[in-house]
Amino acid sequence: MTLSEAATVTKALGHPGRLRILAILRDGSLSVCQIATILSAPPSTISGHLTELRHAGLVCEQRTGKWIYCRLTDDHTVATLLAPLFAALTKDEDVRRDAAAAAVLRRRRLAAVCAAVLPPEITEA
Repeated sequence: MTLSEAATVTKALGHPGRLRILAILRDGSLSVCQIATILSAPPSTISGHLTELRHAGLVCEQRTGKWIYCRLTDDHTVATLLAPLFAALTKDEDVRRDAAAAAVLRRRRLAAVCAAVLPPEITEA
């Protein structure tokens, strides 16, 4: 990792919302609207955070139909960097609540979850 890459990663890690997103994704991929639901934030805000995380090489996205799914990258360096961070965050109440909410949302139909946070023209089809 270069100094410039390290600076980009540490900048991405410097926001509580982005840390919460990373912690949510450690258990598997989620759509942007699922993340927005968990964090009670507009999808546009979540997309901005995900852009920062993607540029830092911490997450990647995959489009499936009209849905964009995000997950942690498979990069070993990233996993090594994030492991102690995740261990330290396990006692944080927000992180624990987020993980529980993510587990519930992973079992629900995506269209139903996204209908609550996206305009009807996006969720219909």
